[in-house]
Amino acid sequence: IPAEAPDWKEVFEDATLPLMVDIGSGSGRFLMWLAKRNTSSMNYLGLEIRPKLVTRAEYWVNELGLKNVHFISTNAMVSFQRVISTYPGPLMLVSILCPDPHFKKKHHKRRVVQKPLVDAIVNNLAHGGQVFIQSDVLDVALDMRNYFNAVPDKLVHIDSVDPSLPCDSDGWVLNNPMGIRTEREIHAEFEGCKIYRRVYQKVQH
Repeated sequence: IPAEAPDWKEVFEDATLPLMVDIGSGSGRFLMWLAKRNTSSMNYLGLEIRPKLVTRAEYWVNELGLKNVHFISTNAMVSFQRVISTYPGPLMLVSILCPDPHFKKKHHKRRVVQKPLVDAIVNNLAHGGQVFIQSDVLDVALDMRNYFNAVPDKLVHIDSVDPSLPCDSDGWVLNNPMGIRTEREIHAEFEGCKIYRRVYQKVQH
């Protein structure tokens, strides 16, 4: 069931600020770190399918007194368009970081990045808006990249417009451009070395 959009003026102190949406926000620490760093310049919205994680994240938000970050318990595949299309300010960044890989081929249809979601993201991004996708599973990274690359004449890889961002010969971004590591990256330190495949794309329409 698609989630209803919140009253943006209630969840954000200034609902006209540029918005970042993190799809599959987990426990929300990554967004909260960003929100604390950019309290007056950006709003942050986490979409997470597990209600318990959202409840806990919202508790932390209230404890920290943050007025620029909010979490919604929903399936982004069915709710993104309905929720984000009502936001008063510009959507400037969407991140999808280490989503569930659903390794079995018969379960690939459950992967979060599918054509309807990609279309909704691209159609709602403001001019100059960006998409950041990341996975430590190469097959998942390629799958996500291919879906976004299939959008005609709207997205360009960041290395074509910002040569200062280091990329390898295949266009994968070598470092996390957000300046803050995701929870998965931190957790991976305890599992051993992980190789992340990252793509940073920018809307050019």
